[in-house]
Amino acid sequence: MMNCLKEKMTQQNIALFLFVAFFWLYIAKMGVYNGVVIATTLWGIYFCVRNRKDVWQYFKESSFIYLFGLLFIPIVISACFSVLPKDSWKTVLNFSRFFFIAGLIILFNLSALNKVRYGVLAFIALIALDATVEWLTGYHLTGASRDRSRIMGLFQFYHLGYVLATLTPIIFYQTILSFMDKQKSKYFWSVISMCSVLAIFVAGARAGVITLLVSLGLIVLWLIVQRKVSLKIVLTSLVVLAVIGIGISQIPTVKNRYINPYQETEKVEIGSYEWFDKLSSARLVLWEFAWKQYRENPIVGAGTGTFHQEFSSQPKELKRQHDEAFFPHFHGLEVLSQTGALGFICYLLAVSAVLVMLLTAKQFSVWLTVAFLAMMPINLHVAFYGSFWAVLIWIPLILGLRERYLLMQKDPVNA
Repeated sequence: MMNCLKEKMTQQNIALFLFVAFFWLYIAKMGVYNGVVIATTLWGIYFCVRNRKDVWQYFKESSFIYLFGLLFIPIVISACFSVLPKDSWKTVLNFSRFFFIAGLIILFNLSALNKVRYGVLAFIALIALDATVEWLTGYHLTGASRDRSRIMGLFQFYHLGYVLATLTPIIFYQTILSFMDKQKSKYFWSVISMCSVLAIFVAGARAGVITLLVSLGLIVLWLIVQRKVSLKIVLTSLVVLAVIGIGISQIPTVKNRYINPYQETEKVEIGSYEWFDKLSSARLVLWEFAWKQYRENPIVGAGTGTFHQEFSSQPKELKRQHDEAFFPHFHGLEVLSQTGALGFICYLLAVSAVLVMLLTAKQFSVWLTVAFLAMMPINLHVAFYGSFWAVLIWIPLILGLRERYLLMQKDPVNA
């Protein structure tokens, strides 16, 4: 009995390390990061086979198997009819990894989930403070800034802005919690929250700012739905945030990136193709091609992973200023074009289910909020089906469903 308990604690500690490492290594060297994902997947396969009854029962009771099926089955079907089968089956293989990684989550109790959250909080604090220092001095912890027009932080990571924006619910919730519990650390977390917001703006990713606004909106919406705060407090907070936002927008780095480029739209007719193209950062041609893919394959799509080769093989005049593009920069349209109407309907059901779980939870779920932000249709940055972004979808979703399941087991009436 003692040996069994000791083995389980050892496994839990290893799983804790790996789940925290997913976030810490996410914006580091991809070779090291991919090694951790592969190692965790292999262990997950072994663990799921050995504990298949417990894992399968949990998958059903937590609703993981249904959400996984909604997102996974359409990509398998589209791969069977793909215009580039080899590329599509790579996506199937990539997504299947998270089925086995999810099995490891049965090792976690609520205490373990909190440890993961604190591990990620430390990661957010580090990159937010480092990005702020880089903006102020031109230097980050490992050297001089590579690009002063877009702050990229400790690892000189181009996607810093929208990765950090997607993780903001974790730091915002911690800040709110510290004030509600009157913790001594409340001012520290307030500083980290402000540094995070500043880092998102100076990182220069407009998609990151959109994600930040949605993140704040979800938190406010949950507070209203659960009647945690009065409407007066919500409105006052929104006014304060608006003032802070206006102040940040006057920073030269931010102004040059977000405001000045849109002045070019004044030179073209409002509502014209060129006007919309400038507003979308020249992405209209990508969206048009994705729509073309959908029209040619309306039921099951062209197949995941096909956009890059299909788009890049077009004549130069049809690609306009793009030599190549790996994805449409629009999650909803990407899902529609690559998995068709079938995949798009399943995708909307999955996203809606996550949103409902989030808003109806008596305790705010930072993990389900992060998962929703990573999944939402209006994401305009990286590929929904890419191996890079899949981690920010699946790992928070796995953690959020586990937390929800344990809370329901603890207090089924209120849950």
